[in-house]
Amino acid sequence: MKLDKENYFSDDCIVKDNFFISIEDLLKCPLCNKILKEPYMCKDCQSVYCKKCLENNSNLKKCPKDGKEITFIYSIVKNDLLSKLKYKCKKCSKIVIQTDIKSHLEENCKHEENNIKREKTLAEIIRTKKQLIKLSEKEIHKKKIDNTLNGK
Repeated sequence: MKLDKENYFSDDCIVKDNFFISIEDLLKCPLCNKILKEPYMCKDCQSVYCKKCLENNSNLKKCPKDGKEITFIYSIVKNDLLSKLKYKCKKCSKIVIQTDIKSHLEENCKHEENNIKREKTLAEIIRTKKQLIKLSEKEIHKKKIDNTLNGK
């Protein structure tokens, strides 16, 4: 089952552990102020921005930080830090590191399976409760008949 990553692992799903808290400011794009997505770094000043933020600001001819002509390269170091972030899946609540999100969604997320199990269990409980009520009604009816026959 293929699921949309953004629906189940958005920035609000990041586990705010000591690691994240200690580097959170390093992982934010200064243009959108969100956690970096596909980090690109200015070759001159080494400030880092989201790839989409750079693409969406096509009128950007100079680096927002140092004002020099833009030359950006993929930031391997920032991407490595981002890959270590932990996220809590909105579907199944499992904690997953960023590098495992894709496989979790495609293969391991048990949310749908768990919902089906819960629904089956709930249906079984309701069915059992109805059966018990019927048995109780039969017992009450039987006692009434017995009392009537015994003159009570």
